[in-house]
Amino acid sequence: MEEFEKGLSPDITLVCKLSKDGIIRYINPEYTMVTGFTEKEIIGQPHTVLQDPKFPAIIQKKVWEAINSTDHTYYISKNYTKQNEYFWTVADIHSKVSENKPTAIFIRKKFLPLKLRSEVENLFRILYEIETHGGGEKVAEKYLNGWLEDRNVGSIPEYIVKYFGGKDKLEKYMNAEVPLDELLKVDPREMDIDEILKTIKKKKRFRIW
Repeated sequence: MEEFEKGLSPDITLVCKLSKDGIIRYINPEYTMVTGFTEKEIIGQPHTVLQDPKFPAIIQKKVWEAINSTDHTYYISKNYTKQNEYFWTVADIHSKVSENKPTAIFIRKKFLPLKLRSEVENLFRILYEIETHGGGEKVAEKYLNGWLEDRNVGSIPEYIVKYFGGKDKLEKYMNAEVPLDELLKVDPREMDIDEILKTIKKKKRFRIW
């Protein structure tokens, strides 16, 4: 079945809040406009609801290891809309961590530059093939470690930071329009959707290319 890509403008930011168990508790308006899903269809679903079903398990594992051990990390994913169009994003993940467990997780996703995508897309394809037909997750992890070593980085988040030319440049890219510091002023364990909405500044007009 032929796949079609949904083109996103780089200034579009998709925002969601997850519970400590990875269940979606909030999405911003851009999230519904880009994906075609309503709040009712998305809220209460696992964070993987839009994720490529061939997303490598070892990458998923590494993402949650990072979330459980630090308050800020990054990852890359291929996502699908309700119309089954795909789009690639780089995600900026902030969480409150207590006793090695996140109490709330905020994710911002933005358009993934094509140059970076082509390399990561090939990596993810190989990892998925290894997991399903070539030895499982342990073998996939060995391949991933070798791939990272060849690029002189120790993890996918480090690879993303290196590609963007450092954390400062990456943060400038991720920070457009969504004031995370405002989101975190409210206790995330008690925050509801109305409280989050009050902190989000007026967005630019939704665009596609």
